[in-house]
Amino acid sequence: MLLKKLGTLLLCSFSLLTAKAQQPKEKSSLLWEISGKDLQTPSWLYGTIHIACKEDIQFSSATQDALKKAKSLFLEINMADQQEMQSLQSALMMPEGYSFKNLFNDGEYQQLAKWCQDSLHMDIAALDRFKPLVLFSLITRQHFNSACSDPAYCEAELMKLAQAQQLPVRGLEKATDQVAIFDSIPDKEEAKMLLESIEQPEKSQQLYRRMLTAYRAQNITDMTKLMAETEDIARFKDILLDQRNRNWIPIITGEASKASTFFAVGAGHLGGDTGVIELLRKQGYTVKPI
Repeated sequence: MLLKKLGTLLLCSFSLLTAKAQQPKEKSSLLWEISGKDLQTPSWLYGTIHIACKEDIQFSSATQDALKKAKSLFLEINMADQQEMQSLQSALMMPEGYSFKNLFNDGEYQQLAKWCQDSLHMDIAALDRFKPLVLFSLITRQHFNSACSDPAYCEAELMKLAQAQQLPVRGLEKATDQVAIFDSIPDKEEAKMLLESIEQPEKSQQLYRRMLTAYRAQNITDMTKLMAETEDIARFKDILLDQRNRNWIPIITGEASKASTFFAVGAGHLGGDTGVIELLRKQGYTVKPI
């Protein structure tokens, strides 16, 4: 269970760190149908928020019908695979001889230590061998708690539906690939983001509340615009968002050409000129909101 939560929190971290405002003005929806070109049957693309209030994880009848027609469910990473989750745990560890504490000066480290004790009720020493991404995920979850006291995980709920139908669950990328993306960001930059996230909690909390409002309205345009307000990560947008979208397209088109497939990714990946919807359209597919 802990490994699955780490996987979900990792996705949640990406949610807060990635997106670009969507340009096309069309019907707002979380569910999109992929058809045309060489597809014999349609497939579906669904935008998730990764973590939301329990009452907000209510899939529409159209979404449930699409999942029933699908032959498999693809998430960003396959959290149903225990081996995948085990590899994630290993990938989140610092290299031998490298300490989390070394990323900060004494004052900064004490500031983080106090936050961990006050907010998480844990000793920061317990995180010493973990990469900064782990603490960032915990901070993200703590900020979310202010907006929702009963959180639920969209991917986990989709997996339950898929497993009830005995649908195979697969991933568009490996969990270790996601960690490797953060590994490519300089450690000092990650350390700076950590400090900013605990120094400005109101900003993160307000952003998540507004994202929840947009999600409830199924407004992916507003969601991507709100996520784009995390300006500190803008210079890493290509590796965090755009390149991943491009990597997913051949997998999505390849699987969709074999059978009807349900793809569920963070809603921030859907919109914009480099979003999954537009990239599929550029490949000649029809992608329409349902």
